Amino acid sequence: MKGFFRFGSPIIELPIEGRKIELLLDTGFNGHMMLPNDIIKELGLDQIGISDYVTAGGDDKLTKVYIGKLRFVGEEIEIPILSTDADFALAGMELFHDCKVVIERNKGIVEVNKSKI
Repeated sequence: MKGFFRFGSPIIELPIEGRKIELLLDTGFNGHMMLPNDIIKELGLDQIGISDYVTAGGDDKLTKVYIGKLRFVGEEIEIPILSTDADFALAGMELFHDCKVVIERNKGIVEVNKSKI
């Protein structure tokens, strides 16, 4: 899967519950995914719990956790999705657990491929 850069940040596009969503590939986020509340409502995701997390600024936050289906590196998977009041979506490192991720800003390269084990 190939991504792109927007304002210097690596972006990938994934189909979540049939809708393509642009996500910031966030190497500092150790969860699967975080979506804005309005997108979660539009997708009609089911809440499965609550979780706490630490923001990039170091603040502790409590948020709702939902379950969502997405097409990722050739297969359909279900993942936990954290909600946020922010207006951006994040793809975290847990999503890329079995992947090779290449980010080369100076060459405009954002690539995610399933690792060959």
